[in-house]
Amino acid sequence: MTGLDPVAQKLLYSIMQFNKGKWRQHKPHGRNHNEIMVLACLLHGSHPGERLDWRDNPPDFNSELNEDHPGLKVSEISALLRVKSPTITPVIRGLEDEGLVKRTMDPDDRRAVRITITEAGRDIIRAAHEERMQIFNRLVEHLGEEDSTQLAELLTKVYSFFDSLASIQKEHSTEGDDTP
Repeated sequence: MTGLDPVAQKLLYSIMQFNKGKWRQHKPHGRNHNEIMVLACLLHGSHPGERLDWRDNPPDFNSELNEDHPGLKVSEISALLRVKSPTITPVIRGLEDEGLVKRTMDPDDRRAVRITITEAGRDIIRAAHEERMQIFNRLVEHLGEEDSTQLAELLTKVYSFFDSLASIQKEHSTEGDDTP
């Protein structure tokens, strides 16, 4: 075992504290995290946390709406959110029951179903985004603009590090796999 680095220990502890923080229990506009993530995926057609132009181009919830978009398959939503389809299916069912999403037959494959966000779903994601922005504006006031900018840059570096680490681990785990 290698020596314990006190800086690495402090960083590990801070990230562990952050992960179990009560802020994750907050339900923006009364919606849980999974519901918000599915609605955001359907609105943007991508994982909401991975929009490359997010910092310089915040979402315009009105101009991004494309009525001609066929929606996403459950498997596509699952892949974007990096979870298995059985995890997302009940979330979609609940959102559908509330009229926030709708299912339509895939025009190219009659066996497939596509999920699209409804106007009510758009209203929810818009309101949730505004609510979250109010909270983060308060955080900026608490930390100050300079520290907030530095924190955002550092968290982006942390994400990039762990994302590249996961990619490397995935490569190594599939190297011995001969399946097509």
